[in-house]
Amino acid sequence: MSVENKCKRCGTCCENGGPALHSQDISLIEKGLLAFEEIITIRKGELVDDPVTKSIAPAKNEFLKVKGSKGSWSCTFYDKSRNQCSRYEHRPFACGVLKCWDTKEILDLAGKDLLSRLDIIKENNPLTQRLIEHESLFPVPDLKGISRTISRSSKKTIKKLERMCNKDIAHRIESVDTFHLCVNLELFYFGRPIFEMLTPLGFDIRETASGIKLKFR
Repeated sequence: MSVENKCKRCGTCCENGGPALHSQDISLIEKGLLAFEEIITIRKGELVDDPVTKSIAPAKNEFLKVKGSKGSWSCTFYDKSRNQCSRYEHRPFACGVLKCWDTKEILDLAGKDLLSRLDIIKENNPLTQRLIEHESLFPVPDLKGISRTISRSSKKTIKKLERMCNKDIAHRIESVDTFHLCVNLELFYFGRPIFEMLTPLGFDIRETASGIKLKFR
């Protein structure tokens, strides 16, 4: 009986999502080998796949990860046509640790020494205070709690969430216009909009002239 001990180059790991970034990855950013535009911020409280408990749970702390590709979480560096990584020689630390045939080492790494935005943004970056302000004004709501109670929540509660989403959007638009940010940089500096975090909970999102409207399905 043969023992599996090497990568089969099937691409499953890469298609399951880009890696989280750890302290060992700072050098990639400092050397220009990994740009802010290629990173997405996962904010504290955002629902994420916990590889240790194999469940969906709120992120205990903010962390960064390589962004997805074409509307999916599939790692942006994964070249599906060739079943290989386009940044293999300069891949993030977690990718080097991962062994699909023996996940102990990668599971031991999960949640440890994770990078946050303020770990890699220079002090003189004019957006530093802006993102701190955004985090203070628009923290991620209790998504787990909303998920448990939303089916019996009042219209008033849904309207409150709606106002939060629209204020979050307005703050982002102002930042994008002031600092000339592309979409990818917006997702790095501010993470995903709150309304995007609500859609998996059963909300339909409708854009109107007065802002977005939320409706629970």
